[in-house]
Amino acid sequence: MSLSTGLTVRTAERARARRRAWLRTLLGCLALVLSLAAGGWLVLWSSALGVSNVSVTGVARLSSAQVSDRADIVRGTPLARLDTLAVADRLSSLPAVESVEVVRRWPRSVQIRVRERTAAAVQPRGPSWVLVDRAGVAFATQARRPEGLPTISAPVDAGQAALRAALDVLEVLPVAVRDQVRQVRAADAEHVTMRLSRGRTVLWGSTERNRRKASVLAVLLSRRASVYDVSAPDIPTTRA
Repeated sequence: MSLSTGLTVRTAERARARRRAWLRTLLGCLALVLSLAAGGWLVLWSSALGVSNVSVTGVARLSSAQVSDRADIVRGTPLARLDTLAVADRLSSLPAVESVEVVRRWPRSVQIRVRERTAAAVQPRGPSWVLVDRAGVAFATQARRPEGLPTISAPVDAGQAALRAALDVLEVLPVAVRDQVRQVRAADAEHVTMRLSRGRTVLWGSTERNRRKASVLAVLLSRRASVYDVSAPDIPTTRA
């Protein structure tokens, strides 16, 4: 074989080797793309990883069925495509729900964690009683007056500020004092009064220095009196 013939053969072999390497690379890339596409379809579109179970935790006033119905999660929806924020928004429309978290549990479950509102007081409304939480949100109605909760009242024309003032006062009271409260009334945000057990009255005044007033009242209640005035907490007074 001549030198020129040998060089030609070797050149052709190298060209074929390069084509084979290029073909292997192309096939490898194609296999990767197909694999990713198949995986994407499996996760995003196939019901193989679709929702099959919805669990609800944290409910007492609400039922799991009520929460599931409002969540409106369609079984078989691919878990990756489930809009958890939209589900949470729908659940937040339930008056008794204070906050909610919707969590994907792979491969096929959804957990709904509910935090219900806690009643801080009640308001009379016709023959019924409305439960109100610490933020002033009315979230449930009962035919009978719940035990252990004070009533709160404020004139309609005094607005939300007066109601908020009454709730703020309840919030700062020590438990031992709060247990004696039967009613909190706010004529407006500057004039809050309380009725305690045994017919006693507390003149609270505005919500300024609330914590100081709560501390003074806790001490003052050790005295026998019918009226306790802590509106000026540095010079509190009592009346028989």
